[in-house]
Amino acid sequence: MRRYLCLILLSGIFFSCHKSNNGPSTGPSGNGTDTTGTRPGDTSAAKGAWKFMGSIPSHPAINDIFFTSLSKGFAAVSDGYLYQTSDSGWTWTKIPNSFSGSNGMSNLFFVNSTYGFAQSPTQLQVTTDGGNTWSLRYLSSNMAFNIFFTSPSTGYYGDINTGVYKTTDTGKTWTKTFQSTKSGVDYPMYFLNPDKGFIFCGDATFSKTNNGGDNWQQIQQNIFVTGSAPIGYNTLQFLDTLTGYYASKRGLLKTTDGGTTWNSAYSTGNGINVVKFISPTKGYFLTGVNIFKSTNSGQAWNLDAYAGGGEFVGMSFIDSTGWACTSTGNVLRTYHP
Repeated sequence: MRRYLCLILLSGIFFSCHKSNNGPSTGPSGNGTDTTGTRPGDTSAAKGAWKFMGSIPSHPAINDIFFTSLSKGFAAVSDGYLYQTSDSGWTWTKIPNSFSGSNGMSNLFFVNSTYGFAQSPTQLQVTTDGGNTWSLRYLSSNMAFNIFFTSPSTGYYGDINTGVYKTTDTGKTWTKTFQSTKSGVDYPMYFLNPDKGFIFCGDATFSKTNNGGDNWQQIQQNIFVTGSAPIGYNTLQFLDTLTGYYASKRGLLKTTDGGTTWNSAYSTGNGINVVKFISPTKGYFLTGVNIFKSTNSGQAWNLDAYAGGGEFVGMSFIDSTGWACTSTGNVLRTYHP
């Protein structure tokens, strides 16, 4: 799980945006009314438009969350199973035959509503039918930490000890394509298209590729003023070839020149840091027990949600509707038109 992996690392060692949103989906009442108020007995506090939706049965920790439509979503859970919802997060059911180990999968990534991937340090689960069934495959290393797919067949994962690997056959085989000169670093990556991608490496260097990872060019190094970044679960997102954001324990950084220079957009982070901009101006920064929101391209941030128990560990958006999950098994949802 993300939190479990981050604790191990600190002690030693998707973006999803579709163009089909028409507002909040219908709740269990079936009348088209958004009835997602905080439920009686719920201990996860919500702020602003974030409301408690539901919980994984028996409340095991959720490692990641990903929605493929306003109603259908998936959760990677620490009991070792994948779960799915068909009612926007109100209720969750265990997916049969999706067990992958005692800590479960760490990351979820869907290329589209049909093809999806779940990744753990040593394994990859693949679905080709919209999440109804999953097949288990093994990775080429044993400490995978980041994942990104540009098509159903082509994808990447970063191992904190051995570098970045690429597949062109939906995860059946992998070839190393990038590695830092230092060991024990993470590899947050983001691709704008199958050719153009970026890596903000945990050794405080930034690199890009224009040919699908066949070659990488280091654009910037020693981005942090002193030392390298503490290891945590960090994320990278680019909106176009010039504008990008990097979320880490040192806070949120922003570039407007394709990664040549980076400036602080928010000064503090935590063990798990997720950035998701849903438009050029509107974005969210998940870190620790808080989710912050910006409506002016990251110039200013306001607290938008906080977790009353546990920490936030994952976030998924479809246009203006977003979901966040916690280490106590809860799911929150927001709708900011």
